[in-house]
Amino acid sequence: MMMARAQIRGILRIVAAILTVLILVVLVQSIRRDGPAAVDAWRSAHVRWTWVALSVVLGALGHAFYVIGWRRLLNDAGIRVPLWQLIRFFLVSNLGRYLPGGKAWQMGIIGVMAAEHDLPAAAITASSLFQGVIGVGVGAIVLFAAGGALVGLPTPWLALPLIGVTILLLCPVIIKSSDRLRQLITRHWPDVTSVTVGTMWMLIWTSVGNWVMWGAAFYALGGALLPSPVASISSYIAAWSGSFLAGLIAVVSPAGLGAREGVMQAILHNAGMNAADVLIVVLIARVWSTVLDVVPAVTVLIFRKRRHARAAADQLAQEVET
Repeated sequence: MMMARAQIRGILRIVAAILTVLILVVLVQSIRRDGPAAVDAWRSAHVRWTWVALSVVLGALGHAFYVIGWRRLLNDAGIRVPLWQLIRFFLVSNLGRYLPGGKAWQMGIIGVMAAEHDLPAAAITASSLFQGVIGVGVGAIVLFAAGGALVGLPTPWLALPLIGVTILLLCPVIIKSSDRLRQLITRHWPDVTSVTVGTMWMLIWTSVGNWVMWGAAFYALGGALLPSPVASISSYIAAWSGSFLAGLIAVVSPAGLGAREGVMQAILHNAGMNAADVLIVVLIARVWSTVLDVVPAVTVLIFRKRRHARAAADQLAQEVET
């Protein structure tokens, strides 16, 4: 049994290494393609570094909201994962979005890392997917609420956020009241019946916090690159949420490349920004968001590699002693 478990861990580490190499190749190609234009835009901007630092802090808070919601979901299912370990799962899995079909890669990375720590990989992966679905729904609500007029939605459509919140809150009741639906979902995630209305509230407000914090971080980035952000903070929140949702729809594009920039440009232009300002913000935002995804994830992977090396060295030393 111990031998089989060691072999499984070895295979998982090989898979993780392959995933890391693939992701890095795609990232290098993306930077080579967009890097020169972004550097030119950066040089033409008068950067205020205090605002850049603020954008990084707000982005980190956005990540924190997401992980807090995820941990509540796992705790309700009786799965106890240390907060720092869950943060590492989340940060490294973000690299998966830089491959085509990013969400599938993200789920795969989470599953590999969970299995390495002898955690229920299927349940943790399913919980992440469930939270991701809730996050997409909440993102659409935030988009309608913050920028309905900017994307051309008629005023009555603004009732959708209220309807959306109501439907999300009723999800646990709907799942438990329908045997067919419950059987369909529990086939993939048996712990879904542990989700309560209180948990749904937690997932909703943490998802809102995630979208708003990242939109505010984007606003701070605009303030760092331009004499003033020009558009309102709600416009930046709408541009961020709308572009991110567009990137999720464009599943074949790594990290929504192209789709995100197009939607972001359209919304900021409708918010009254001129084309030159929009170009600077959009190009730098791509590099900025990539750095905020990649640097923490790579840092985690470096420490992970060192930890595995130390563990292997300690094990070898114990075998020599015995």
